[in-house]
Amino acid sequence: MAKLKRAILFDEFMKSMQVSYSQWRCTVCGYVYDEEKEGVKFEDLPNDWVCPVCGAPKSAFELIGKIERKVPSRYTVADKVIEQLVAVGVKYIYGIPGDSNLPLIEAIRKNNAMKFILTRHEETAAFMASAHAKITDELGVCLSIAGPGTTNLITGLMDAATDGAPVLALTGQIAQVYLGSEAFQEIDQIELYRPFTVFSETIAKAPQAIVLTTLAIKNAYWKMGVAHLSTPTDVLAEQAEMIETWPPEKRIFRQNLIPDEEQIKKAAELIDKSRRPVILAGWGIRRGSKELLEFAEKISAPIATTSRAKGMINERHDLALGVLGSLGTKHAKEAVKNADLMIILGSAFRHRNLVPYVPIIQVDINSVRIGRNFPVDIGIVGDAKFVAKLLTEKVSKKEPDKEFFGKIKEMRKDYFKEIEEDSKDMSIPISPGFLVQTIKRHAKRDSLICVDVGDHTLIGSTKSMYVKEKKP
Repeated sequence: MAKLKRAILFDEFMKSMQVSYSQWRCTVCGYVYDEEKEGVKFEDLPNDWVCPVCGAPKSAFELIGKIERKVPSRYTVADKVIEQLVAVGVKYIYGIPGDSNLPLIEAIRKNNAMKFILTRHEETAAFMASAHAKITDELGVCLSIAGPGTTNLITGLMDAATDGAPVLALTGQIAQVYLGSEAFQEIDQIELYRPFTVFSETIAKAPQAIVLTTLAIKNAYWKMGVAHLSTPTDVLAEQAEMIETWPPEKRIFRQNLIPDEEQIKKAAELIDKSRRPVILAGWGIRRGSKELLEFAEKISAPIATTSRAKGMINERHDLALGVLGSLGTKHAKEAVKNADLMIILGSAFRHRNLVPYVPIIQVDINSVRIGRNFPVDIGIVGDAKFVAKLLTEKVSKKEPDKEFFGKIKEMRKDYFKEIEEDSKDMSIPISPGFLVQTIKRHAKRDSLICVDVGDHTLIGSTKSMYVKEKKP
């Protein structure tokens, strides 16, 4: 019965998509009245209406026949894809328009809930989508045309893939009818993207639009990476009046792994036995600054961060060590060197040479990263923010080791003194320290500053390169 009901409803819908127009001929002079052209049904004309050519009455006209016209659909596949993205909260799409993605661009234009950000290069669009995902923890979306537009996205998408940022790439594709014929700008997008994406499929038919768009979003969130949809331009332009978008609250669910209770208990026992624990906070606990500080204060553990997690806590805080690593501070390295327990929250941390040979507790939402670069004593799979909160409840209050903190305090003092001296260095060529501190003073607190990689990130080690020679 359900199938029959759907079939009847579909028939009724298709009939509603058709409009009938009649043509009537004057039997006196042969004039033809076309309802489509005139915009008024012949039956609706007043009784005293006469033929505009010969003046014959309305009764002198005979029906020639009816013409069926299809009413263009108000919605295309592209409209539905954009509508589904809006439903999950996407507000911005970054990219460049062109022939193969114009239906998507038009769909964005018609949808007031979404804004298209035009970039000068597809690589930039992918980097912007990646940055969007990293900063907000929400889906970043970029789009391109077929051929070179698709290949240009790759560098920015690799950034998202390696950093675990949820990103969706929509690549325009040539019409399906030309696929396989070595047509202009034809490349095998699926095979090209498969090695670095968590999901890569083609929307080949209108009914697939919502299903594949939702699956792409789910995979980007679940596997924390790049999802890809190849969108042939002819499919994007297909009518999709009957396709309904899916409510995200019934289809898309973000994972929240609950850590193993036994591992939490063992970790708390190990922490209680330690005298000089040190925390290394990574990107995985970026949303848990409050929980991190509460945990650190309870066990009197100084906090170092990875370079990516820099700024998670105020670096003037008594427990802050700054960054640990090749770009890090001396007192972070010294604290880790003298620790008797290392607690790594939300990081795989690649630098084995900087990790001491002491018991290690590592927490990460991805079990593959735990113990990947060095052996750990206790590995906890779960959200670092949630784990920090659980550990705070389980551990005992610890008094700080005075000798341990005394040495860190002296080194911190020297470190901030050096920064202050750099901030006043107005020598030529410009001092990197002066430049950074000047930007810091004048930039807004919520400013986002993008830097490239290279020697300019090693201000401490390159300082000697910019020392002005004193003339005799």
